[in-house]
Amino acid sequence: MNLARTALVVSTALALLIGAQPAALAAPAPADDPPGHASAGAPAVSLHGASAPGAAPAPAPGPGTPATGSPADGSPGELAGAASAGAHPTTVEHITEAFEIVNDHRRQAGRAPLVYNTAVSRNAQQWAQAMAGARLESRNPDPWAGVPAGGTRMDQYYGKGVFTGAFDGTGAVEALSHYLLDFFPRNGTDQFARDLTHLGIGVSHVATTGSDGPGWETYLTIYYYAYPAGQAVPGTYATPAQGFVPPVTTPSYAVRGAIGTKYHRLGGASVLGEPTMNERGGLVHGGVYQQFRKGTRTTTLYWAPGYGAMAVKNYGSIGARWVAAGREHNFGLPATDERPVTGGAYQVFRRDGRSTQVMWSPGTGSRAIKLYGAIGRAWTAAGRERGYGFPVTDEYRYGAEVRQRFSKGWTVHYASGRTWATR
Repeated sequence: MNLARTALVVSTALALLIGAQPAALAAPAPADDPPGHASAGAPAVSLHGASAPGAAPAPAPGPGTPATGSPADGSPGELAGAASAGAHPTTVEHITEAFEIVNDHRRQAGRAPLVYNTAVSRNAQQWAQAMAGARLESRNPDPWAGVPAGGTRMDQYYGKGVFTGAFDGTGAVEALSHYLLDFFPRNGTDQFARDLTHLGIGVSHVATTGSDGPGWETYLTIYYYAYPAGQAVPGTYATPAQGFVPPVTTPSYAVRGAIGTKYHRLGGASVLGEPTMNERGGLVHGGVYQQFRKGTRTTTLYWAPGYGAMAVKNYGSIGARWVAAGREHNFGLPATDERPVTGGAYQVFRRDGRSTQVMWSPGTGSRAIKLYGAIGRAWTAAGRERGYGFPVTDEYRYGAEVRQRFSKGWTVHYASGRTWATR
């Protein structure tokens, strides 16, 4: 894909999302849309979505480093969402409808049909559910999560349809699939590319009520992947009927408010996983928290007045150091997310107006610097990690002194109201 085409794709996709209105206010589909978008049994109030090229797969981040990937498109207010009135289950008929429409488009273009893959469809399904939770169509920032290794590229189509009347999931998927594939045929993706081999499809429905009566919203993801010709890709079938696995049902925990906004901004279920609990309060400074898990990785989101919503990666080195110190009872609540610096990463925690910064680098691990103390102030004045370096130890006592050693060979001393550094 050339650079000029990429720039056009990005600007077009962003314009589509920035210009989207809330479902209740969205305009009907454009008059020049291809016919047949709305099925007779499921009249569409609005259909909208976009397509976007997926980046090449990247290695997973190591302990103590920030996760890669940009947040999902959309403003915090748009992504906060609202509690749904209920949900309709996703069935193999819904998935098969989109699958057949995709391959019918390819047949008309003289291209080989694509095969269905359970792993890529599981990824597509997770993102469809993340969009349903946010009540907004948005691009998956990590479309390679959990898919079979060896892929060379992927493209994604994603959209939202708002419907009224008696629920018709297959009709909704038909309308939304035609809308996406007809209205965005080459918007940075190429559904007719010869090297494409595998297909992943995700569908999620949210029951709604409004001035027009009961209805629902349908969220659809269509993921195209390219694997080298002849490569045996695990979980591949000729049709969804052979390989469809119903979405895993998990306990229903609400994700709402500032923590819900943060959750969706960070990528929702595809990045942080599913909530493992409802929001709980009672922390210092009026703080609340909620925990999420993806695989073996647990992330906790915290919120308190004056702090905002921040994430702690319990699985990372910085998060483990904070947990070992007593969580909010010692260093305090997170005042920032984990942030990168040259050679490492850091996160700031605060309690009773006192800030502690936990620094991480590959050679030092994670150590705490009391920014409010004399040693912390001297380290800050010297240029932080650019001056004395990363902390090699926490503060420790040496006779009548308190000391802390740093990676560039400096030791900062404090005793009797005096602070000095040696090397």
